[in-house]
Amino acid sequence: MDNANENSQIFTRIYDQNLWGGSKGKYYSGSGSHNAHVRGYAKTIAGFITSNDIQSVVEIGCGDFNVSSQILALAARAGHAVDYTGYDVVEGLIERNQQEFSGPSVRFFCADACTAAIAPGDLLIIRQVLQHLSNASILQIVRKFGNYRYVIVSEHQPASFYGTQIVPNLDKETGASIRGEKMSGVYLDQPPFNCRVTETIYSMREYIAGLHAAINTFVVVPAGA
Repeated sequence: MDNANENSQIFTRIYDQNLWGGSKGKYYSGSGSHNAHVRGYAKTIAGFITSNDIQSVVEIGCGDFNVSSQILALAARAGHAVDYTGYDVVEGLIERNQQEFSGPSVRFFCADACTAAIAPGDLLIIRQVLQHLSNASILQIVRKFGNYRYVIVSEHQPASFYGTQIVPNLDKETGASIRGEKMSGVYLDQPPFNCRVTETIYSMREYIAGLHAAINTFVVVPAGA
């Protein structure tokens, strides 16, 4: 089985079995896409879009579109409309998004961003996606960062006060679980990824398996920028 088909099956099963919550038969991208902090995150990203004159946004792992729909609405309310392209590996989810949300400047495609060609743009958003992927799959996505002016990534990470107890980038199999359950997280500025992270622009406190953590949103400088 190739990587694309395997990832499609993994995440289709997660949605079909509601492993991230939600009502049976409904596409639900988890509490991280529906909690009280989402509005603050959406305002932050919309502000980044307007202040950096972003014209095109590409999202890997658009999910149920609850979060990015708010980002686009806030940017439009500020007088800054953008072109949005969302990708996800779950065919039924993308068909639902196409039916409910597609428009002249909003489109969705079913594709595995690890292996497929992804549209270039001004801004790439990856929100709470990499944490579900193996290191090898993350590297496949990182190699595409150069196609964008800016890359904004959000990831669950253990609280910094745990210090040396944190094991950055512990490898895992692709699936519903995340590294935070094992005192790890995705740290793109450390091996094997070695990206340049400039700043954290938003942080939401969380608990993972009884551990203090946060969902940190940070700006990555694409290679060659």
